[in-house]
Amino acid sequence: MQKTNSTAPSNPGSDTSLRTGSMTPADSGTQGEPASGKTHCLPTAGCNLEINIEAHGDVNIHHHCPPGMPAECGSPTGGEGCYPPPASGNTCLPPVAGRKQKSSPTRKLQALAKRTRVPSVLAASTLQLVRRHLAGKQPANALESAAFKRLDGLPAAVRSTLACALDRFDTLAPELRKKLFDPTVAQGADDAVDPDLLSRAFGNELVQRAGILSFDNADASAQERPGKIRVFEPGVEDFFTQVRICSVNNLRTSSFIPLISPGGRRPEELAHDCTTTLVNGAPQVSCQVRTANCVGDLIDGGCIAVPAIAAGDSAVLEGVNFFSVDAKVRFTARLTGTAVDVDVHVFGDVDTPVNETIDGEPRLINDCRVHDRIGVTVPADLPPAIYDMQVVVPNITGIAAFGSSLTSNSATIEVVPPATARFQITAEKLFCRKETSPASFGSDEVGLRFMAVSLLPDLSIGTPQLTSRRFGDVDSGENRDIARVIFDQQQPILAVAMSILGHEVDGEDAYNNMITSSTDIFVDLVKEQAAFVKGALAAAGIGLSQLKSIGPYGAIAVGIAIAITLIVDLIVALWAPADLIIEDPTGYSLLDLAERTGADFPLPDATSFTTEGDIDVKVKPQEKIPTQYRELREYVSDDEDSRYEIHLRFNRTV
Repeated sequence: MQKTNSTAPSNPGSDTSLRTGSMTPADSGTQGEPASGKTHCLPTAGCNLEINIEAHGDVNIHHHCPPGMPAECGSPTGGEGCYPPPASGNTCLPPVAGRKQKSSPTRKLQALAKRTRVPSVLAASTLQLVRRHLAGKQPANALESAAFKRLDGLPAAVRSTLACALDRFDTLAPELRKKLFDPTVAQGADDAVDPDLLSRAFGNELVQRAGILSFDNADASAQERPGKIRVFEPGVEDFFTQVRICSVNNLRTSSFIPLISPGGRRPEELAHDCTTTLVNGAPQVSCQVRTANCVGDLIDGGCIAVPAIAAGDSAVLEGVNFFSVDAKVRFTARLTGTAVDVDVHVFGDVDTPVNETIDGEPRLINDCRVHDRIGVTVPADLPPAIYDMQVVVPNITGIAAFGSSLTSNSATIEVVPPATARFQITAEKLFCRKETSPASFGSDEVGLRFMAVSLLPDLSIGTPQLTSRRFGDVDSGENRDIARVIFDQQQPILAVAMSILGHEVDGEDAYNNMITSSTDIFVDLVKEQAAFVKGALAAAGIGLSQLKSIGPYGAIAVGIAIAITLIVDLIVALWAPADLIIEDPTGYSLLDLAERTGADFPLPDATSFTTEGDIDVKVKPQEKIPTQYRELREYVSDDEDSRYEIHLRFNRTV
């Protein structure tokens, strides 16, 4: 962001006001803890300046003397000498005169730590590779040989930046470092980065991230746990279902209680009939809620949507009274009545109390406020068809009236064959709805990085696809064409993980190039390591038969996306004078991509989430035609007071 060299007028009504006093260069830069106070200098004739500031977070003041100001004001050269050197503990590149100052590394990392639930393995190993190379160590294995080859022959300025980043890492508070960087890979310069250890550690990280997404617990896959028993002895005419499936893959069933009012369901929870028509010569997909001939249940508002699940993929069921780890899920083919019982992974809700008090009396909590979860893998050899799915729980309640087991309500699903299509994702354009504040400092300089990683059919990780773009002089209301393919499927996959990162970078071309080239080194080191951790899930003991314990392909893909996004986030935050304005880890199963680009499916629901870097992401579907779908992804940074949008296009290519 460029800053104009001008003098701010006195404005007593603003947050920062200029009053009587003066400033010298020695007093012109402050940083640190939340501040409330004033900075001023000794009075000198003809140079009066006092700045009162109330702020939370970093405060950076660079005094610039306008033309004609007396030399006593602190700049005998007419203003060029007023800028202080970088403060201790700040970024590894000095601030640029006349540019917006950046948040300190500590503040950025503390913000990341607030939302990060699993430390990064590859961020830690990347810094360890840098440490060993700078220390002159010889590569101990093929991984280190590949990484050191990339680091050999770097310009002195880049090596200095890498050394500074490592110094920043070493001086972090131990608890902050442990929270963000996994300590298991290596410690001192004599500890080589072992590929096998790295692969296991990264696999465990992915399992934990998938566990958070599927079961809201990083340790869910490691150990099953039963839910609490929340039953009452039924009467003769009591038909209340005490074991209840409330949702399947976050789609609420018709048996969800408390009851959902008409119009209270999300569009994706209702079945639709879609048609393709020509509008002004162009095909257009239009969909209406189905109100008759339901495959699932008919409720107020239409037919319940029937989730499609690929044979071999997993699903997460949420409900109540999954109180035994010996529970099973029964798939019953609707046409033939053939049933098969499948082992599951149970992770019960131990936080919601069994009872609540209403009007002074205890009442059982046995509705969908309970979040017992079951992970189940649809057998790969289960024929494509419509199935009614039930949870069967052994009777350990002591109530003989239930018989040997309790059976839940039925939830209807459609088992489909694995998708065989090929897909492509293109970033079309960047739109700046609101540039970073204050706009008076000038235009934004935006650097974008896209990374796509495939999850292959054997659960290994594909080679990352990397794309970068940089745009200068971006102002509010302006578009920039990205026009880059960010994912191009060339082989069979199960899912794709996608990471989008955007930073606001200040400075002239040489300065921006230094930031970009240094960041490229770190990203290249991550890519080198990716070749050695492609079997990470297998190294962590996860194969296709263990999918039920970590969730669907899509959850694994999102976990990979969060992991690779955090790697770059952490390393950039550690050293670079660049502020995060776009962060977007996401993932899609092959079936997700097929539904987005298929003419038989409506537009997906609008969604939103907040990232580890505290960026609010809003996903807004725009349009679809046969084999193509477009969406807008909006990024709001409260810290930078900015709002950006990226437009994506999804295409089915085969």
